[in-house]
Amino acid sequence: MTRPADPAHAPNLATFAKMAYHLTMSVQPTTNSQHEELSVAQARDHFSERVNRAAYGNEITYVTRGRKHERAAAIVPASFVEDYETLLDAHDARIARARLDDIRAGREETITLDEMDRELEP
Repeated sequence: MTRPADPAHAPNLATFAKMAYHLTMSVQPTTNSQHEELSVAQARDHFSERVNRAAYGNEITYVTRGRKHERAAAIVPASFVEDYETLLDAHDARIARARLDDIRAGREETITLDEMDRELEP
């Protein structure tokens, strides 16, 4: 997976939300919905087709299970997940930078691994 050299230049949450909202998807609704939902058995029987639709048509297929047909998983374009992972990496980097800034400014205290081990011993 390719990640940005500088996490500060990764897409922020608003950018990702806008991208997700405007993601063009070609779907064939099953029941007045704007997406395809298949049971686990149906998804298994049509897995190759659904993967191709995700890869080449930017379609999302929700996989449902149980009597209530609750969503359990989704078959989505890989780029969608990669963009999400980039967003999470950027978020984690912002948190790490903030924690390091707190340590450097003396607002947070650090301990060594040995000290932590001693504190956790029964």
